[in-house]
Order: sequence, then C-alpha cells, then structure tokens
Amino acid sequence: MDFHTRKEIEKCSNVLFNSNDDRFNYLITKNNDMLDKREVIINISEYDYGVVKSKGNEFELDTITPLSLASLQSLEEAEVWYRQKYPHLPNEYHGIMARYSFGELLTKKEIKNTFKKCKKKLQKLPVGLQINSAPPGEKIKVVFD
Repeated sequence: MDFHTRKEIEKCSNVLFNSNDDRFNYLITKNNDMLDKREVIINISEYDYGVVKSKGNEFELDTITPLSLASLQSLEEAEVWYRQKYPHLPNEYHGIMARYSFGELLTKKEIKNTFKKCKKKLQKLPVGLQINSAPPGEKIKVVFD
C-alpha cells in the first residue's frame, strides 16, 4: 500500500474491505455511530494475503499463492478468479492459468493425442489452433513489427 492510500485511509472514519468472497469482507470503524460517513473501498489486490504453497531452498524463494486463490475448490472458480484479476488478457489464458495453478497442465502427449483423434475422426481442430508448415525445402520467415 502506498503512502497516499495510507493517508487517505487514516482520514476516513469507516474502511470497508470488499472481496468477491464474503469471508474476506471487513468493516473497520472508529465509532459505531458514524457508519454513514465517508467510506473508502479497498481493492482485493491491496490486501489479499499470501499463503506459502511450497518452501524454497537457499537458491529459490518460497512459492506464495494468494489466499483468495488458495480457497477455491474447482477449475471453474479459478478461471473466474483469473478473469477478475487479469481482465486485459484474452479469455483463453484464464483457463490455462487456472489449470496451471491447480497442477493440471496440458502435456505434449495430450495435445498429440488430441490431434490424432481429430485426424482419425475427421474432426476440425480446436478453435484457435492452426498448423502452418513450409513447403519441402523452404524456410519459414517470421517478421515482427
């Protein structure tokens, strides 16, 4: 939390911590009679506590997971959490990050098996995947603008 936010909170009589999970919602007041005065709503990213997922060693740091993510039970909930946390990313990434955080990664073998099944059943490939190859003997040139 930066200096400006801390000073703004000190001026307020009521501070409301509002989360997407009701268990993490808090209201801090200086006086119970003053509940209708000015309030500051603090974003979850400013107070979401970290939980140590795995201990590090002398060469690596501990792996820390936000408490709001660690409390989720399913991939769908994790995907919604990532969608709220990173709204600027494409939707395909939210599912990938949710699978990664739950330890259910896509492996090369799973992808190859999916391609084999699609070829055998003459199905279309999943949306977003496109395979391009150069004609034999030619090289592919990739240009970045």
